[in-house]
Amino acid sequence: MRISEISEQFGSKIEGSPAEKVTDIDPNTVRELIKTRGVVMFSGFGTPLKEFEQYIRQFGDKFMTYQGGGYVRKKVSEDETLLSTRYDHGRETQETWGLPLHGEMYYTDLRPIMLWFFCEKPAASEGETTVCDGAQVYDALSKESKELLGRKKLKYIRRYKDSEWKLLYQTEDLNEAIKFCSGNGIKARAEDGNVLATEYVHPGVLKSRWGDHWVYINNVLPVVWQERELGRKASIVRLEDGSTIPQHLIDEVVAAQKRLMIPLPWKKGDFAAIDNTRALHGRRPFQDPDREVFLRMVREVAF
Repeated sequence: MRISEISEQFGSKIEGSPAEKVTDIDPNTVRELIKTRGVVMFSGFGTPLKEFEQYIRQFGDKFMTYQGGGYVRKKVSEDETLLSTRYDHGRETQETWGLPLHGEMYYTDLRPIMLWFFCEKPAASEGETTVCDGAQVYDALSKESKELLGRKKLKYIRRYKDSEWKLLYQTEDLNEAIKFCSGNGIKARAEDGNVLATEYVHPGVLKSRWGDHWVYINNVLPVVWQERELGRKASIVRLEDGSTIPQHLIDEVVAAQKRLMIPLPWKKGDFAAIDNTRALHGRRPFQDPDREVFLRMVREVAF
């Protein structure tokens, strides 16, 4: 097997063959790569799902469900923490559009420190998961944008009907949904009967868990994209004073991410570890509706 850098400052790849096992890799080496490189891609091993699930537990086994997430994720098995990344709830086939780069669940205190993606079936073409170093994105921002993000936090605003919040918060009880929100830093209230209205305020930049980097990481671009391109009004993002996020800031972020974005091409049995305090992730569009990439979200690690 071979370890190489994906780019000079960010990301590593561990390449092997089906005759080799990921269990032969020194776990301390993997931990150090996660801490220093932000993303570690395991490619070519053809790892079975069961072996992947056993392997990743040594790096943290406090896995999360997607309760309170931005959309409905389907569980893959009886274990509610092994999740499909397909966008197909209420549809015959999954949506295949691309996703802007973002951090996972930066609209709640209950968010993962690490992500594991596992490729069960790659798209026939395209459909790569994309990653980007949020530290390099922050460094690329203008002084004006850095000062703005240091001065004003972001506000994620949601207003969900009962047909939506029951699925997202995984409860039939509005009071339980409000209680869940309140326990995770989200202001929540009932409006117009069974409508759940929430607000979550959080910085758009922060220090990474490892390496003490200032990082641009949040959920701005997917939420803005959904509002502008898909016409979604139930979930929006603004500055904490309620004003619209300046277009010059969005343009700077998009330009930096376009320059720094790295595609991770999938083969069956490939998987990747992502530091969710530093690395942004997304995906490229594809046409094959059978693409299947699974997700494990890790709430706590000991390193």
